[in-house]
Amino acid sequence: MKLLENLYLRFCVKSGFPYGAYLKDKGTFYAIGDNCYIAKSANIPDQYLTSMGSNVWVTSGCQLLCHDASVIMLNIMHRGHYDRVAPIRIGSNVFLGNNAIVLPGITIGTGCIIGAGAVVTKDIPDNSVHAGNPARFICTLDDYVKRIQQATQAYPWHSLLQKHALHVYDPHNEQLLRAARIRHFFGERQ
Repeated sequence: MKLLENLYLRFCVKSGFPYGAYLKDKGTFYAIGDNCYIAKSANIPDQYLTSMGSNVWVTSGCQLLCHDASVIMLNIMHRGHYDRVAPIRIGSNVFLGNNAIVLPGITIGTGCIIGAGAVVTKDIPDNSVHAGNPARFICTLDDYVKRIQQATQAYPWHSLLQKHALHVYDPHNEQLLRAARIRHFFGERQ
């Protein structure tokens, strides 16, 4: 049965959205909302201690660590029975950039962006952007959205982005976007 499941995951589940839906259906998380993107390369060893809202993006290489495995070494060294485990709680509308690490006991509020490579060592309040090691406050989510809106409007391909009511992948439009981006950043091909 495990072999069939592994084959299914390898060949049929191509992106993070179906993988997130698969994990939700399987019931491996304490709680998980709708429309979650979970990269197959993300490391979430204690899913039963992890809760997340809807529209959460856990991108490539992210690690959500609900335990501190160093206690294993301490237990051997001291012949002890130590344990350090705590849940991770993630609100809705959260983006975790590539290779972000979230440590045990952390709560990330609703409407947050965590930058690529960030190490989250403290709780993150709602509607904020954090990055770095350790993760530190960068700006509010509203300020970030304003920056992105201004930058987007300045791009020559701005009109191409508005072809659809919602941001969707359109193969024809993607070719036009790529060509416009290459021209903008590199000039005409020689």
